[in-house]
Order: sequence, then structure tokens, then C-alpha cells
Amino acid sequence: MKVFVAGATGVIGRRAVVHLVGAGHEVTGVARSQEKADLLRSIGAEPVTVDLFDATAVKGAVAGHDVVVNLTTHIPKASRAALPGAWDENERIRREVSRNLVDAALATGASRYIQESIAFSYRPKGDAWIDETSEVSASAMFATGLLAEAQAARFSESGGVGIALRFGWFYDAESHSTVDVVRTAASSGRLGFPGAAHAYFSFIATDDAARAVVAALEAPAGIYNVVDDEPVTRARLARVLSTAVGREVRLLPSVVTLAMGTKGQHLARSLRISNAAFKQATGWSPTVPSVNVGMPVVADQVLSSHPARTSLLARVLLAVLAPATFLTGAWAEFAPRSFFDDFPGLGRVWVAADGPYNEHLVRDFGSLNLALGLVLAVAAWKGGRAFIATAAGAYLLYGVPHLVYHGRHADVLDGADRVLNLGALASGVLVAAVALVLVARRRTAEPAPA
Repeated sequence: MKVFVAGATGVIGRRAVVHLVGAGHEVTGVARSQEKADLLRSIGAEPVTVDLFDATAVKGAVAGHDVVVNLTTHIPKASRAALPGAWDENERIRREVSRNLVDAALATGASRYIQESIAFSYRPKGDAWIDETSEVSASAMFATGLLAEAQAARFSESGGVGIALRFGWFYDAESHSTVDVVRTAASSGRLGFPGAAHAYFSFIATDDAARAVVAALEAPAGIYNVVDDEPVTRARLARVLSTAVGREVRLLPSVVTLAMGTKGQHLARSLRISNAAFKQATGWSPTVPSVNVGMPVVADQVLSSHPARTSLLARVLLAVLAPATFLTGAWAEFAPRSFFDDFPGLGRVWVAADGPYNEHLVRDFGSLNLALGLVLAVAAWKGGRAFIATAAGAYLLYGVPHLVYHGRHADVLDGADRVLNLGALASGVLVAAVALVLVARRRTAEPAPA
């Protein structure tokens, strides 16, 4: 079949195109830039540039296709989601683009229309299963999603096969919402979803969602839930993330849900959604049955490519160590005799007091400190648990033996110099140790109800 895909370069759309092409279909995908067009060509689709808000242009682009698939969205990042107008573009897409595509599909003789929708519009039912016959909420938060579904129903009423796929919460290492959840869990030990411990949440891995689009080519008209096999409670999700990120992940306090207002109340609902109808209608089944299986893999990918935000204090501590270490190294490397005779300056002599001058050893000491200073600076700038732990650990491997040596040979210095020397060395070791503790904490997750 010839399949037209709007939203073909999104997280789901790109994967859906790959599976559609793999199944032998001719795919045309909407691309809004030359880069996106090249991407579609590389995966076997024919790109087309069209303004989806222009009804006439859409009809021209859709002409000649058997199936029209609407996967267009404009979901704001979590950091902007609460800002005024952040969802306006997405709501306009659901209202206008779905209508334009259905009009075009009807006008040009397409036989099937597939509309992306969401599974979060259902009213909560506690731990009871929710299927496609369950009551939905007509609140403003879900109104445009239901309007988009109505366009698919209109296509069916006009003689075609209209499908609305109610997807669960997508998760994938490329999804900014997933990245936010994993990094929040790793950095602050908090679950990024509001809700009580016993409240259910329904997910779907992005590749399984994309495979569902292909399966929908064979489904009877109607609305279908596309979620994984095992919805999980917030408590269970917190335990999964605890294992995945290496620290205890706790639920958000109820006051956070209250502070989020209506949106928080919606996100906190218990939705234990069933995929049985879609599985029966198409034979589709998720390859990742639950986030119990999929989230640890995704979390590892996220933390590898998006290091967890770490304690600001740890980064500040390394930023304090870096310039002192680097300057010490530069002095010893590029002016070894001056370093031997005059370090640390101000009339004090800490190096020459402990043996004869050896240019080789002084320069080696200098290059070591230059390298260590660079490692500290990069870790302070980049952040990330691995960076900071490595830099702090490296400093301790250098600083602790150095301190022990000077402690055992403190008699080569007199009075105030002895105190200042040992104090300076001990301060560096203490700073590195505190930075390491801040990022290396591992708390065992407490048992929580499933």
C-alpha cells in the first residue's frame, strides 16, 4: 500500500516509517527541512514538504495514497510544559491538522486513516482494568485529543476505516520526557510522576508503538489502547528506577501534586489500561512487556549519553581545586628551579627544605598537576556522576599519599610552615573527599508495595 505519514520524523514517526518500509509499503513522509528529508530518504521513504495547516496543499500531498497516518505532535519539554501557551501548538495540530488530513483522505479516495491519540483521557478506576469502553474525561486537558479521535470516527462514518490509537506514555532514550524522568531520579532521587504509591501508570516502548502503527493497517475501524502488558504502580516504577540509577528513588510529596493544580491531579490518576482489544484485533503484542524490563535498559542509555545532573556543591568544590592544582603544575613544569627554591611564595620554602634539587622530578610533578588540574576542570564544567567521581578519586590517589609523606616528614619545616603545609594538603584531600561523597552516595531503596 501507499502510506502517507504526517509526523514522519518524530520519535514514533521515524520508527513507524522504518517498520512500514520493512513491511513492503511505499511510504511518503512529511519533512520540514532538508535534513529531515535526507533522513527519510535514508530509511527508504519519499519526503514531501507541505504545510499541514494549509488544507489545499494537504489534499495535493495526500492524493494517490491508500492510507493516511497522522502522528504529528508538538509536545513541549518538561521545563516549559507549565508555561502559558506551551501547549497551544500541539492543541492546534490536534484540531486543525487532523481535520485537514481527514478531509484530504476523503477527497482523494484513501481507504484508511490512522490517528495518534493518548490513553490518559480515561477517568481513573483505581486498580480496576480500563478498556476502550471505559468512560473518558472531557476536561480541557483532553478536549483536543478527543476532537482528533472524532475526525477518525468521521472518516469511518464516511465509508472508510478510521482508527484512533490511544498510546500509553512513551519511553525511549531519545524522548526528552524520558530523559527528564531518568535524570531527575538519578540526581534528586525523586520520581518525576505525581501520584500515590498504589496508583497505576501505563507505558509503551516507542518501537512497540511504531509497530502498532503497522498493525493498525489490518485493524477494524475503532479506538484501540496501545500500551504494554503490565501497567505498574508509582511504587513499582520508583523501585525499578532505584535499581536502574543506583540510588533510592522516592515518590513526589502530595503537596507537589496540589501545587501543580489541575494538571497535577490528572497526572496523578490511577490508570491501569488494557491492550487486549488491539492484540485480539491485530495479533500485535509488545516486544517489551513492561517498564520492569524496558526502563533499566533505557535508563542506562540515558545516563550514558545524558549524564545525570550532580550536586552543584560537588562541581563547585572541584572548581576550587582545579585552578590551584593547575597553577602549581604550571609553576613546577615551566619554572622548575623557581618552584624548588620559592614554593609556595611569600618568603616561605617548602620544597627545598626536603632535599636537593632534581629538575626531572620537579618537572614530572608539574606535568602531573597540570594533567590533574585539567581533569578537575573538565569534571567541574561537564558535571555528571562519572566525571566528578573520577576526578575526585584521581585527586585523592594523588593527595592522600602526598599528605601522608609530608606528615611523616613534617620535621623538615618549622612552626607555622609545618601547620600551613599540612593544612593546605589536608584541605585539598578533604575537598576532594566531600565531592566524591556527594556523588557516590548509594541508598538502598526501601521496600514498597507493588
